[in-house]
Amino acid sequence: MLQWILPTPALLRTAAWCVLLAAYSVLAVLKEQGQYANYADLPPGLEAAMSLVIGLLLAFRINRAFDRWWEGRTLWGQLVNALRNLAAKANTLTPRDDPARDRLTELLVAFPQELRNHLRMMPPEADQIAGLPATGVKHRCGWIANQVYGICENWKRSGVIQYGEFLMLDREAKVMLEVCGGCERIKNTPIAASFRVLLHHLIALFLLTLPWGLATDFGWLTPAIMFLTSYCVIAAEDIAERVEHPFQVGSDRLELDPICATIETTVREIMATPTTAELESPPT
Repeated sequence: MLQWILPTPALLRTAAWCVLLAAYSVLAVLKEQGQYANYADLPPGLEAAMSLVIGLLLAFRINRAFDRWWEGRTLWGQLVNALRNLAAKANTLTPRDDPARDRLTELLVAFPQELRNHLRMMPPEADQIAGLPATGVKHRCGWIANQVYGICENWKRSGVIQYGEFLMLDREAKVMLEVCGGCERIKNTPIAASFRVLLHHLIALFLLTLPWGLATDFGWLTPAIMFLTSYCVIAAEDIAERVEHPFQVGSDRLELDPICATIETTVREIMATPTTAELESPPT
């Protein structure tokens, strides 16, 4: 609860800029109340036109950033469902005493952890869990997916599962790399830098010219209006900047750690659950 009440570094940084702009607007008020009140006035309607442009660009910026965030969450939701389905099908189709089941369980648990670390550019943590080699593997998620396919192929070749059952497992297994590829696309393709630079320049121009139009009508209320207006504009751009990168660590990013923990808990539980056939079979 306190984390939503206490000021964050981003909030303090935004507030500092707003205070500076409010102080800057005092110059416009002094100009309007001095001997130069009738000189260098801004054209009527300029503030309204610039406000419309900034509003449209900010709306586009925030929508695009949230689309990236939501697509990332959707991809991870697909991964959760695919790994659960793969575990449930493997648990039902393979005998309980097959040693490859334990290996598959560890691989399914390790995959989301490695994907999270890969997207955050963090060091790997799942070496002991999945038996990954310490060196020599550049794309660890691809390595794990290849091992999963290898286990399914061995089951098919040895007759543990039939070809149709192999296709059932394949349908879920291929989602692993599809999700990985989709997340990599989001991570490696940010919003065009030229658009961000243009928006920042227009925001700066808007906030620097706004008080000179407000001071004529609002007088000493101009600093307060400037503080509120600049806070809304700067905070909106700051939120879009953080939401644009959904896989990094931060309060506005995707909570990947709980998702990984959920996958581990459910996959292990599914693989350890007796199937209906096992429960109905008479004891020997």
